[in-house]
Amino acid sequence: MVSAVTPKILPEELAVKSALPALRASIAKELMSKHGMTQTKAAELLGVTQTAVSYYLRDKRGSGAQDSIQVEEVRRSISEITGMLVGKEVDRRAVATKFTEALLYIRRHRLLCNVHKQYEPQLDLDACDVCDTT
Repeated sequence: MVSAVTPKILPEELAVKSALPALRASIAKELMSKHGMTQTKAAELLGVTQTAVSYYLRDKRGSGAQDSIQVEEVRRSISEITGMLVGKEVDRRAVATKFTEALLYIRRHRLLCNVHKQYEPQLDLDACDVCDTT
């Protein structure tokens, strides 16, 4: 079924604007709270700036998609990514793959629909199928 209003924002754009920062924020918080890392070290491991980590900690970035990262499967991915980052040698390719898997899960399970509706209030979420493609 095709939505009466075609979304202007692609699922990938929405993931980069909301889900990816939410994942990074959760991982940064876990790196610091469970592993005693500084903002600078967490930023280095995540490939972002210390300022970005500060924003994550204050919920100024990544807070829009918090519901999407509360799902058990996504929480498990967050824990796995965190574990990969605290290892002796970080396999960047494996970390990137795990991020991609988490984002695909979020998309396929329609966990960003309410976020998308905030950007495009005219969308009929029941009729929208833009994320149903693989």
